[in-house]
Amino acid sequence: MSDLGFEFWGAIAGVCLIGVATLALILIERRRMIVMARLHRLADPTARHQPRPLGDAVSFSSGVMAWIHRLAQITVERFSIMGGGEAEKSADLLVTAGFRGRDALVVFTFIKTILPLVAVAVGLVWYVFLAPADVPMISGVIVVAGSGLVFSKAPDMVLSHLRSKRLYSLRKSFPDMLELLVITSEAGLGPQKAMSRVAWEMRISQPILSAELSQMVTELSMTGDRVAAYQNLSARVPLPEFSIFTQTLSQSEKYGTPFATAIRTLIRDQRADRLLRVEEKAARLPALMTVPLIFFIMPAIFVVLVGPAVLTIIDNIIGAF
Repeated sequence: MSDLGFEFWGAIAGVCLIGVATLALILIERRRMIVMARLHRLADPTARHQPRPLGDAVSFSSGVMAWIHRLAQITVERFSIMGGGEAEKSADLLVTAGFRGRDALVVFTFIKTILPLVAVAVGLVWYVFLAPADVPMISGVIVVAGSGLVFSKAPDMVLSHLRSKRLYSLRKSFPDMLELLVITSEAGLGPQKAMSRVAWEMRISQPILSAELSQMVTELSMTGDRVAAYQNLSARVPLPEFSIFTQTLSQSEKYGTPFATAIRTLIRDQRADRLLRVEEKAARLPALMTVPLIFFIMPAIFVVLVGPAVLTIIDNIIGAF
């Protein structure tokens, strides 16, 4: 039975890998066909106004994605899954993690709903058909319920990891953005032009920060509402550095402070804050070194100090007999 269980899980893993590989190939082929169509239209001016020559792979992948999206939307709407404070929390988490599509919340809710059901179904199949006969029922119930619970929390955990990774990348590239803003502003560019230029320069080295800055510049150009654009940036990137950055921009425009001077002041404050964080980590080192000191250094010290006395006592006892 154990061999059957291993073969069953191996088959499931193989099917999943084949599905993921097929989907990846479909998406890659779709992107390639779109790029080839664009290059064809650029090379042939007469073909720019013609319909895009999409291949069968593009049509098939589009149909598959549309079917999956339709299934997710029907499931979420039919069972009234999406709603309340949990939906708002998931939406905020998706936005800060970089998933800002129109249907991102629907797809995430669908995945979060389907995964536990699939895990429970697979666990039941394993327990009924493949589990050894001597496995108690309580163990099977624990395995099935535990798998459902783990897979219900897995999407949130993965999304939180992606969010933390994205915010870490933004925080790491934030000082470079400030330095480039000072350089471009002192070269004669205005605030909006300077941010647009910096976003263009960082599109390869820091694409995430470049996309955020470009979106803010686009909002400024299209709407003209600077307060809303700054608030949207702070909402998309919930970091103290970006909140201070948007407040600095708002106060610079409100009080007429030169843009380069305001950014230089912000750079000086950020350097002081970074130095404080480094000093805080250095101050924590004695407390963190206590455990290694006890478990790795103190035994060696005890051996060196107490070892000769113990050996002398053993020699005296042996010599007495």
